[in-house]
Amino acid sequence: MKNSPRVHELICFLLESNNFITAEEISKKLDVSKKTVYRLVKDINEDSDGPLVISQRGRGFKVNYQFYIQLSSHSDIIDNSMTNISPVERRNRIIKQLLLVSPQGIKESEVFDKYFISLNVRLNDKRIIKSILKEYEIILISKNGYIAAKGSEVNIRHALTELIDDREIIDLNQFLKSSDFSQKYDVRFALREIDKIESVLQTSLPYPYNVNLFSHLYILIIRLRKSSSLSVESFIKDQKSIKLYPKIYQISQQVVKDISGYLNMEVPEKETEYIFEYLISSRFENDVSVVKVSRLVSNVTQKLIAIVSKKMDFDFSFIQLRLEKHIQPLVNRLTRNIHINNNLLEQIKMEYKNLFLIIFAASKKVFAKYGLNNIDENEIGYITLYFAQALEENPLTLKIIIMCATGIGTSELLRIKVKKAFPNLDILDVTSSNNYKYDFSKVDLLISTVKVSDKIKIPKVIVSALFTKKDQRIVQEKIDQLMKAK
Repeated sequence: MKNSPRVHELICFLLESNNFITAEEISKKLDVSKKTVYRLVKDINEDSDGPLVISQRGRGFKVNYQFYIQLSSHSDIIDNSMTNISPVERRNRIIKQLLLVSPQGIKESEVFDKYFISLNVRLNDKRIIKSILKEYEIILISKNGYIAAKGSEVNIRHALTELIDDREIIDLNQFLKSSDFSQKYDVRFALREIDKIESVLQTSLPYPYNVNLFSHLYILIIRLRKSSSLSVESFIKDQKSIKLYPKIYQISQQVVKDISGYLNMEVPEKETEYIFEYLISSRFENDVSVVKVSRLVSNVTQKLIAIVSKKMDFDFSFIQLRLEKHIQPLVNRLTRNIHINNNLLEQIKMEYKNLFLIIFAASKKVFAKYGLNNIDENEIGYITLYFAQALEENPLTLKIIIMCATGIGTSELLRIKVKKAFPNLDILDVTSSNNYKYDFSKVDLLISTVKVSDKIKIPKVIVSALFTKKDQRIVQEKIDQLMKAK
C-alpha cells in the first residue's frame, strides 16, 4: 500500500488545502468510494507509525503537517524527488520528456503518475503545457491514454534549447554536474567534439558560443537516440556560405560522422548544415580569419557606432573592427534564428542602464534599415559590453569653461587650481563674466566665481576664486551628477 498511487494522490490532495476535507469531497476528487477513502487513511496512518492524517467528526480529514515534516523518511509515503518540486519545474520536466521523443507519444500514466498529482492538477498541467508549446508552434496531442508533442524539428530544437537550463553555466565542465544534462557519457562526447573543433581551427570558442554549441550537440544526440522517426526538413545547401567557410563546413561534416559512429546510426545530412550554422554564428578568439566580415556588417556596425557616438557625445569609431567581429556572427544568428542566453544581462542593464537603452533604440533602427530581424535583449547586452569597455578604457570627460569677473588673469589662476584638483576635465577656455556671446553649445559645465546670466543655458556651479576644499566638493558633486546623466 505504501507505493499505491491512490495513497500519494490522497496525501497530495490534502496537502493542497489548509482545511479539513470531507470523505465525500475526497471520494469525488479521487473517483473512489467513501469506504475506500477511510481505508486509505487507515493504511497511511499505519504505514507512517503515527497520525499523519487526522480526522474530526463532521469536518473530515486533514494532514497533520507538523508530523508530516518531522517524518524521518517521507520516501516510504511520498517520493520526495518527484513531489517536492514546484509546479513550474514539474511541467518543464514533462515538456522536455515529450519533446525529446517527439513525434512519438508516451502513456499519460508514465508521464504523470510519478508526480502523484490529482486528476484536476493533471488537467491543469496539460492546459498550461499546451499553451507553452503553442508559443513554439508545437501541438500537444492527448488521445487514447497517450500524450505527444508534435511540430517541426526546428521548433522542437528551439523549445528544448530554451527549456534546458544552461543559464548558470559558463565553464563547459559544469555540464558534468548539471541535472538537466543527465546523460554524462553524452556530455563527455559533446565536450570532446568541441575540443576537436577548437584544435582543428587552432582557436577557442568563448562563452556563450561554446555553451550554445554544446547544448545543440547534446539535444541532437538525445533526439536521435530517443526518437526513432526523427523528421528533419529538406534543405538546400547554403553554397555561398560553404564557399566562404570551407574549413568550417568540413569540420561540421566530421562532427556528424563522429555522431553517426557514436550512436551507430545514420545521421541525416541536414545535421551538418545545423552544426555549420552554429559555428559560423559563433565568434572565435585569436583568429580573425575564421569568420569573415561582410560589407553589410561593416555598414551596420559603422551606422550603429555613429548613432551611439552622437547620443553619448563620445567618439566610439575606434571600436569598429572589434565590434564587426561580433556583429558578423550576430547577423548569421539572426538569419538562421539561432538564440543565445546572456547570464550577465540583468547586471548589464543595471550598471549601464542609459547606454543599454541607447544601444537598444539604435540597434532597432539600424537593423530594420538593413532588412535584418530585430535582436533581443540578450544580444543587446553583449553589444553594450563593447561600448562599455570602450568607455572604461577611455573615460568620458567633461568639457569645462571657467569664468571669473575679475579678469582673465584670475580665471587662469582658477583654471590651474581646477586642473590640479580634476586632471581628467577638459578645460576648453577661460573667459570673463561679461562674455555672454561665447559659444557654449559644446560646453558641459561652467565653473564661475560670480552669478551667471540666465541667458547661458548650460549646467553651472559657483565657487570662490580661492577654490577651497568646499568648492572642490561642490564641483565633484556636479561632475558626478553630469557623468551619471551621460
